Amino acid sequence: MRIQSLLKQMTLAALALIFAISCSRSTPNVNSSPEASTSSSFRVAMVTIGPKDDKSWAQGGFEGLNLIKDKFNAQVDFSGSIDDADGEATLRKYAQSGYDLVIAAHGGYAKAAEKVAKEFPQTKFALVTTHPGNNRNLGAVAFRSGEVGYLTGALAAMKTKSNKVGYIVGAPYPVYKEEEALFRRGVKATNPSVQASTAFLNSWTDTDKAIKVATDMVASGVDVLAINADEAGLAALKAVTQKPGVLVIGWAKDQYELAPGKVLTSVLQDIPNLVLNVAVLTQQGRWEGKLYKFGLKEKIYDFAPFRGSLTSQEEETFKTIREAVTTGQIDVSP
Repeated sequence: MRIQSLLKQMTLAALALIFAISCSRSTPNVNSSPEASTSSSFRVAMVTIGPKDDKSWAQGGFEGLNLIKDKFNAQVDFSGSIDDADGEATLRKYAQSGYDLVIAAHGGYAKAAEKVAKEFPQTKFALVTTHPGNNRNLGAVAFRSGEVGYLTGALAAMKTKSNKVGYIVGAPYPVYKEEEALFRRGVKATNPSVQASTAFLNSWTDTDKAIKVATDMVASGVDVLAINADEAGLAALKAVTQKPGVLVIGWAKDQYELAPGKVLTSVLQDIPNLVLNVAVLTQQGRWEGKLYKFGLKEKIYDFAPFRGSLTSQEEETFKTIREAVTTGQIDVSP
């Protein structure tokens, strides 16, 4: 018996050693960034479409820039409310000024970033959108948008009473085309009898257009709307939630307080940490000029509390669907 006990202990010890060795060889987590440097030689600039206090995309980018500042003791600069036409000049200005990393936090800057990155091969450029990069100094970070596209579609289909739901987004960039397609897929998979209407505004700031598109959808019978359109979307959200029986799904940040009782939930995009990952990869020497995607598994996406907007059964159903999406049991590829 003593020999058997000893052999068992030796076997367990060997297994523990093998496990420890295998763990030590695992791929480093992208979020395991170096400690802040005592110097301030790392210079990072950001250019984006909206103001730093828009309670949406641009504000998230600005907060990410501040995370970079704190994490790496970096020198940072921010240019907000830069439209697509002025993006190239602003990116070039930062490159000429010797910034190490220039973050173009808007999909509309893609062409400008491609051009300026060629002119300044020693500068690292990052787009915050779906973009393949140039395999040299221009890369991108993006959300796995199909995940939340599918889930918001499923949620809208669960809550509609009219069997008509809608999705509105600012621009038809690849990342949002994917999101829109998966919204439709999530709707149909959850309730095939529900009709999905979707719209691309071709603007993130045209509040009048956003309000008209959203109110027209509501007039057609849509009673649940997912709105991902920054400044324009906030105006639309406030307008349609004044209509009786209309519910919305917010985007980027928790938008419940904009229309209490009318916001089912909000897609929480951890834009700050998505942006921080650009600097992490750069400082680790792993910025390879390609596309890096993050989503539910990395906790870059989440959903705001439902605050009683779902029944306990609906919450459990949504939780089950979410787990299946996160683990890949439900295919959310474009």
